[in-house]
Amino acid sequence: MPAMTSERFIHQVDQYDAWQRETIRRHGWALQAVLGGQESPPFVHTIGLYGFGHPELILFATSQATAATVLNDLGELVRAGRILEPGERVALPSGEVHLLAFPEAGHWLHAALDLYGGPVPALLVVPADDLTETPGEDHGCAFCR
Repeated sequence: MPAMTSERFIHQVDQYDAWQRETIRRHGWALQAVLGGQESPPFVHTIGLYGFGHPELILFATSQATAATVLNDLGELVRAGRILEPGERVALPSGEVHLLAFPEAGHWLHAALDLYGGPVPALLVVPADDLTETPGEDHGCAFCR
C-alpha cells in the first residue's frame, strides 16, 4: 500500500507541474497559495514573473481570493511592461499597496525556486490600507489529502 500512496503523490505532483507550466504559458504567471501554520502566516506568491525579467511578488495574511486579485492586477502591470520597484506605492482597484524588497525570498518561494532552478528576486506586497476583500474560500494543498 505505501507504493500506491507514493505513486499517487508523484502523479499529483506531475499534474500540478503540468498545470503550473500551462498556466504560465497561457497567462504569464501562476499563483501559489500556502496556508498558514503555527509558525507562519498564510501567503500567496507569483510564479512566472521572473520570466518577464521581473521579481516575483508575495503577499501575506490575506484571503487567497484577495491575494489573487491583488497579485493578478500587479501581474497585468508587469505584462504591460511596467517594472515595479521596491519603495513604490501602487493604486489598484482593490486598494493601494506598498512594494518592498524581500531579500529572504528563498525561504518562501519554493515553487519559483523549483521552476527556475535557483533563487529568484521578490517584492513583498504590503497593503497600504484595508484591501477590498474578494469573496472566496481558502483551499488547502491538493497534495496534502
